[in-house]
Order: sequence, then C-alpha cells, then structure tokens
Amino acid sequence: MGKAVALRSGYANKFDGKVTCYPGHEDEGGGSIDLEICLKPDFMCALESDQEFIQASSFNQPV
Repeated sequence: MGKAVALRSGYANKFDGKVTCYPGHEDEGGGSIDLEICLKPDFMCALESDQEFIQASSFNQPV
C-alpha cells in the first residue's frame, strides 16, 4: 500500500496552542518533521505572515 499521504489527529484533539510533531512525509532518513499547529484564526494569519517563521520552517535541502 505504501506510505500515507496525509494524517488526521481528529477533531477532539484540537485546542488553541496545540502543536503536534510527526515524522516527516518526505523523510527517507533525512530527519524531517511535519507539524500540526492549532491556533485561533487571527493568530494563524499572523504566523502565516511571519516571513522569519516561513523561512525557518520551509527549508528544503537538495538531494
């Protein structure tokens, strides 16, 4: 069947400020992680607009 493409933690496990880490989907021994971040909409918009956060969390290492 192969590796899962997505992961869902369920509605009951969501609350403001919760961050869950999972082994990265793209990980083939490279140590990547996927984050599930639960925030109120205004805080999520601010995080998505934070260029320093986006640059730090979107690092792609050439293979």
